[in-house]
Amino acid sequence: MQRSQLISMAAAVGIVAVLAGFYFFNNRLPSAAQLPDRMATELAGIRTVQGRVHVTQGTVTLEQEFWSQPPTFMRAEVDKGPQGFQGTIVVLNESDTWVYVPALGLVTVAARGNEPKTESGQVGTSYLATLADDVLAALRRSTDVQIIGEEQAAGRPALRVQIFVNPGDTPFGAGQLTVWLDKRFYYPLAVEGDNGFSLRFQFARFNQEIDPATFVFVPPPGATVRRVGGE
Repeated sequence: MQRSQLISMAAAVGIVAVLAGFYFFNNRLPSAAQLPDRMATELAGIRTVQGRVHVTQGTVTLEQEFWSQPPTFMRAEVDKGPQGFQGTIVVLNESDTWVYVPALGLVTVAARGNEPKTESGQVGTSYLATLADDVLAALRRSTDVQIIGEEQAAGRPALRVQIFVNPGDTPFGAGQLTVWLDKRFYYPLAVEGDNGFSLRFQFARFNQEIDPATFVFVPPPGATVRRVGGE
């Protein structure tokens, strides 16, 4: 074998070794102590999230379509649930939060940071728009975090993680919180708390293009528009 061929083969083997090392590093499970930093790093690679979400609080379950373009834009549309919630739409853009409740014929608009605290508004703004940040905050503050293992969630490989949450640390409530983190992006695919709250994606897609019009809300004809907060 000629010297040039040997050099080429050695270079190829070196490249394969580097790629294998990179693959191993990125697929190695973090420890509980490493988990918050690993989650923050992988979340930074998310451009968009789309999916279908089931949210349960007590005896009320809402099924909704979800679109997100972190950190600014979000839309959630409730299409199944108690009559008073059906058709509820929550849209977040650069400046405002829009909450439309068809049962009331009412559109509530609030400057970001002054969102309404209605049940439908709370589900839209607290549990979905800030879902990943809330879970990350729980991981950083908790002194009892356990990685239970690998499971499927929303049809994707996920890490099952148990977190003991102190009172007031997150909107999920105090006690045991179980989270399923997407193994690639470390985005929460499911959350279950001791207080009867659960959130579970039926499916989730990451980094697919979303039409910008998705995050534009036009009040339906005849709906009352009410602005709250701000000046």
